[in-house]
Amino acid sequence: MAIKDLAVAYNASANADSALCMAVQMCKKYDASLTGVHVSTPVRFEGFIGHWISNDVMESLRTAEDGAASSVKETFFQRVRDLSFDGNVEWVHDEGQSNEMLTRYSRYFDLMVMGQQSNVEDKKLLIRAEDLVTRSGKPLLIVPNNYKCQQFAEYAVVAWDGSRAAARALTDAMQILETKKRLDVLTISKQSDEDNARKAQGVNIVRHLERHGIDARRVVLQASRDGKGSTILDYCRENEPDILVTGAYGHSRLREDLFGGVTQYIMRHMNIPVFMSH
Repeated sequence: MAIKDLAVAYNASANADSALCMAVQMCKKYDASLTGVHVSTPVRFEGFIGHWISNDVMESLRTAEDGAASSVKETFFQRVRDLSFDGNVEWVHDEGQSNEMLTRYSRYFDLMVMGQQSNVEDKKLLIRAEDLVTRSGKPLLIVPNNYKCQQFAEYAVVAWDGSRAAARALTDAMQILETKKRLDVLTISKQSDEDNARKAQGVNIVRHLERHGIDARRVVLQASRDGKGSTILDYCRENEPDILVTGAYGHSRLREDLFGGVTQYIMRHMNIPVFMSH
């Protein structure tokens, strides 16, 4: 997947600014275009209440909503200028349910970048990255809260368990991985007998990556008491890669069991940008 057309979910929050910083860094590196995508949720009055709202009040609300959207757009372009990005930049604004709209828009880009979301009381405003990545058919890059822009170390970690989701994420991230000077393929817990048999025959993921010119090494760790997700993030905290690549396993009980609920844990506790694919 060539990275030439990036989108960033942007609402002028601190989380969105972190995502924008990461997106701009990637656009500079890969000579890619950048599009800011903002989804606002208009005020809706359900049932008989709406009949009691005057046209003047509704018009005032609409004017306020338009003004808020314009302010977000202005902030976006100012932040882009502050980050000294002189590449192609565009802006898209739409109204609706945030998850649904961002899922649709993400299908028109190589990669959607978004900030790790804080807890939101209004469920209509809650953006679930897991939903986006499992429903859109495209990969997602989630940037943790309080992420500080820094020069890429050109080092990545891939969470690998040999599953379909892990293979999909690895393939989707290949252009990124091919530019890294170091790549750790991190596996938690023991290998299955089948995987060991394939390794004995010379078939393994490190060899595959080496054929792409990637300097990869296999790292096998036992899960800590806090689980596989914690073990992966602890490893990233100690080694400070630019990015963690992992498969997304959705919300079904069975899928979470396949990788120990690691998707949910990483989404809540991430300490580095996470490239996620399904």
